[in-house]
Amino acid sequence: MPQIRLPLLAKVALALAAAALLPLSISFFQLRTNEDALFSQVRRTHMVATSSTAGQIDTRLAAFDALTQSLAVHPVLVGSPRSETSQELLRGTLAAQPEVEAIGVYTAAGEEVILAQRKDLRAELELVFDPAQEPGIEVIHGQNQRWLRARRPLAQDLGSLLVIAEAAWLDPLLETPEIGEEAQLLLASRDDPPVLLASSPGLSLEEFPAAAVARARTAKLQSEAARFEDPRTGAMIVGYSQVRGTPWMVLSRQPARVAEAAEGRIRRATLFSALAALVLTALFSLGAWINVVRPLRRLATAQQELLGSPDPKAGGASEIEQLEASFEALQQRIEDSESLNEVFLGRYQVHKMIGSGAMGSVFRGWDPKLQRTVALKTIRLDADGFDREKLVKSLLEEASVSARFNHPNIVTVYDMADGGSSAFIAMEFVQGVSLDAYLWDRETLTPDEVIPVALAIARALAAAHDQGLVHHDVKPANVLLGLDSSIKVTDFGISQLISSAVKNEEKICGTPGYLAPESLTGEGYQPSSDLFALGLIMYEALVGKHPFFGKTVRETLIQTIMEPAPPIREQVPGIPEPLAQLIDRLLAKDPRKRPANAAEVVSILEEMAYARKLQWHPSVETLRNLDVPDYVEVTRETRLIDLPERHLIHSE
Repeated sequence: MPQIRLPLLAKVALALAAAALLPLSISFFQLRTNEDALFSQVRRTHMVATSSTAGQIDTRLAAFDALTQSLAVHPVLVGSPRSETSQELLRGTLAAQPEVEAIGVYTAAGEEVILAQRKDLRAELELVFDPAQEPGIEVIHGQNQRWLRARRPLAQDLGSLLVIAEAAWLDPLLETPEIGEEAQLLLASRDDPPVLLASSPGLSLEEFPAAAVARARTAKLQSEAARFEDPRTGAMIVGYSQVRGTPWMVLSRQPARVAEAAEGRIRRATLFSALAALVLTALFSLGAWINVVRPLRRLATAQQELLGSPDPKAGGASEIEQLEASFEALQQRIEDSESLNEVFLGRYQVHKMIGSGAMGSVFRGWDPKLQRTVALKTIRLDADGFDREKLVKSLLEEASVSARFNHPNIVTVYDMADGGSSAFIAMEFVQGVSLDAYLWDRETLTPDEVIPVALAIARALAAAHDQGLVHHDVKPANVLLGLDSSIKVTDFGISQLISSAVKNEEKICGTPGYLAPESLTGEGYQPSSDLFALGLIMYEALVGKHPFFGKTVRETLIQTIMEPAPPIREQVPGIPEPLAQLIDRLLAKDPRKRPANAAEVVSILEEMAYARKLQWHPSVETLRNLDVPDYVEVTRETRLIDLPERHLIHSE
């Protein structure tokens, strides 16, 4: 059976039509085949509204109930209710609880022992302190407003406690506009008197279907909503929810005709939307032909002409298939040629991009003069906010200093040149991957692996610090692990130089999470700041996660300044105590509490490595399988960072 090939325009039109019409068709079909769908949604809305109102009432009543219970068992009121201390207790309660109007203590015979009140409520509530009242909470109606009245027996049956509070907070709880038009709520008791509060004046249970009221009073379910037919009220959607711990219930009602009218509006809107979708599909198809299909056809034709005679099988292919065939052929020609090797940075031939970030890119290159592979790091010089002349001068001076290093743990710098919009540094190429990529694959390292890696980094820092060169951006991405088991630190001083060339003093160049607290609070970057970053690398390699990373850059910076790292001993059970102590010292917020210099760190790590006879043996399989360019997007990049404002730091 021959394969059906659709033109690109037909595919676009079908995709647009499906995307626009399919959801509408499903909605219209559901409306046509399920007349109760909309009513189900209305019922759910009523159930949510009544249960939410009941829950809010329950929460407020629970707080009021807790207050009365705490007073009823208070040793002062129980032991010496007539004392001045009792009076102070009741006055203090009234001051702290503005909704409470009166608190009274009575004997078992109903005699008043003590009474504290904001105003005399006897005229408002005739039997406000009736000792015959059953224990519990009830809503009572006074001359002018509603009240909450609670009676509690005192501890040891020494009398009773009566508390009167305003109930005005109940009114807004019955305002539920989300239910829809003509919806009403009321708070009622399952016993007499039935209605405690209603959202509309005069609303009573008689205006609800009798079957609905009966179900609400007797039902065992906490919340429910249903449609009821009643000759007195007509078809109604009624919902109810019980208020926990009380004989109260919240009921809602809405005429069913409101939902029926909404169903009709939705059906009409669905039909209109379907027509509009057809029109838009036609318009978008026309736009796709003009702006996409026709240019693609021209491009496919041009590429076939460029490549020579087209593939005879491509005659019935779509535009996309023709382009894919052309691109495959073109890519093969590029790979077969040496056109990429015609790109040069200075005298250096560019072979392949290794990675890129906010401040520049890294390429693998070739030095034809000295016949060796090099790494070419470009640094952008055209970004806003930089003093370009100062940055170029500093880079040249730094390259001159770095080039004098010949240390087994430091990437050797060969050359530096100004390339117009960017500068580039030619340096030793390390065949391997970064520690960042290695940790991404391995997740964690053992203490016996961390010690030799940290020792190599510390030796590199010690050598650089002796020459007055501070790294400024120590992080796993700047530690390279070679296939030959070498460990080398790269990018010495580059971030520091970029920071010095930034015109805005409130910005610093570095990697969030690896900058020391003192550098983030404007105290400058010191050799001990490199040691803080070394401690972070060791912690992250052992634990598998960074101790200060937050959801945002600002959160990371604040946690670096303010929060201590979770104890390494809890994160890595069995860690050697000297290693744990060293990490604790390196991560000290106060630089004066860290080791005096990198040489001291080298001495400590050398002693551990010698005692345990440790050497670095990386997983060669991991090193060979990791593809650095694919890893770029997960690498923490060096960037310009806004320093946190000091008042924000102290307010955290």
